[in-house]
Amino acid sequence: MVLVVYRYGAWCLRRPRALGAPLRVPHRLVNTVVLRAILGVDLPPQARVGPGLRLHHFGRGVAIHKRAVIGRDAEIFQNVAIGERDDSGEPVIGDRVLIGAGACILGGIVLGDDVRVGANAVVLDDVPTGGRAIGPKATIRGPRGEPAVLP
Repeated sequence: MVLVVYRYGAWCLRRPRALGAPLRVPHRLVNTVVLRAILGVDLPPQARVGPGLRLHHFGRGVAIHKRAVIGRDAEIFQNVAIGERDDSGEPVIGDRVLIGAGACILGGIVLGDDVRVGANAVVLDDVPTGGRAIGPKATIRGPRGEPAVLP
């Protein structure tokens, strides 16, 4: 359903303004009420998404920047953020990319084709074709900032 609403909204944006404006009203209603409020998915029609996108677990909590470019056959799990709200550029995601649950792809970065992003990874730099993005690793500190000693 998410992709049907997205594709309809993208189709409306390609229409002449006089024709497209009335067609966008039902899209905005369904996009706001159903996708954002109920399903928790923010996939704006301005984003460029290739065919074969799969949103696992109903795409719960997925937020995609409006200028993001996503290639063919990408797979995105729940609670993923792609892009930022500022003008740091649009993220470009290649073909056959898998983005694990809870991952954040932040800024105007490029993920090459066949990239795998691990669960809860925070990606701030480009990832080459076939690469893996895994992490972050938390640093454990004591209450005063000193390295913690575990029993």
